[in-house]
Amino acid sequence: MLNTKAAPFPHKFHSDPEQSYALTAPYYTDPQIFEIEREAIFFKNWIFACHAEKLRQPGSYFTYAILDQEVLITRTKDNQLKAFYNVCPHRGHQLLEGEGKKATIVCPYHAWTFQMDGELIKGRGADKVKGFDHKEHCLTPVRVEEYANLIFFNLDRDAQPAHVMYNGLEQDLKRYIPELDKLTFSHRLKFEVKANWKVVIDNFLECNHCSHTHPALCDLIDLKNYKSYIYDYYSSHTAPMGNSDGKVAYKIDPNGGNQNFIAYWLWPLTMFNANPGETALQIFHIMPTGPDTTIEYFDFYFLDKEPTEEGWAGINYMKNVLNPEDISICEAVHKGLKSKGYAGGRLIVDEERTGDISEHALHHFQGLVLQALNAR
Repeated sequence: MLNTKAAPFPHKFHSDPEQSYALTAPYYTDPQIFEIEREAIFFKNWIFACHAEKLRQPGSYFTYAILDQEVLITRTKDNQLKAFYNVCPHRGHQLLEGEGKKATIVCPYHAWTFQMDGELIKGRGADKVKGFDHKEHCLTPVRVEEYANLIFFNLDRDAQPAHVMYNGLEQDLKRYIPELDKLTFSHRLKFEVKANWKVVIDNFLECNHCSHTHPALCDLIDLKNYKSYIYDYYSSHTAPMGNSDGKVAYKIDPNGGNQNFIAYWLWPLTMFNANPGETALQIFHIMPTGPDTTIEYFDFYFLDKEPTEEGWAGINYMKNVLNPEDISICEAVHKGLKSKGYAGGRLIVDEERTGDISEHALHHFQGLVLQALNAR
């Protein structure tokens, strides 16, 4: 039975993917939905901030924002990972910018000084205030966790731990990339997309479009053996190596560290990719900036900071070919979602979950969206 009773907008989503329709257009285009998502999704789930290597040393810090909520993540002198809202509790000034290393955190406004664990050391003039309580003016903590060498934060103090929500992912990732712990950051790409964040993730979660849209990718991987597997809060996508001669995509080492294409999506905004060839990982994380716009970041990790010839070929392929192809699709889809003629199409999910056709991983994601919005 189709469920539309609790939805902010009508939909024909069904719990059975083989009977389900895609989300209707307002879930992508309506500003009201985006405002609900701020609190229900972005501020209540684990957001990728950075690789753990940025916070290895005591005194190191890193700042990251999800919409208008900025977080400060630190490594204390006793090697504890901590996170706080990046705001001074005195008068609300931003505390730190970017990343770096410090012995203490000093507010640029009135020089209030905090330890890296968020405790107030001194507030200018506070000793002259009757009944001033230092403990009342510590930094406001945020949940933070290191998982699979990645740092995640969550503004919801009651959320499940990341290692529980993504249980099994790290072990599976290391099965394909045994040297995961040795990877280091090398390069970043940034793209601005005129499409809703869910359009971007929908596109990532199915390869039904690949044979028509990504000819080079279909040469790089064996599309006929593409498979998608869903778990509670993530999905994985794999395919064996295709051609390695570089005639369509780029030349790869057929004896490299990875013999497969692998991809993972983590609810709600984080994705990993590893192409066949040398040992490497791409972390693809997105930042919703409005109902109609999204920023994409691609971070490339290799065994050395300077990419090899194959590494640069992979970066340039993503920069100049694969992601522009996807952006073109996503922007065209988002434009089409504003048409009065679109009512939400039937998802293509067959009983066999045929990898290069089935949209069951997309269905899984859309179900989590509706669940977060109390709309299922």
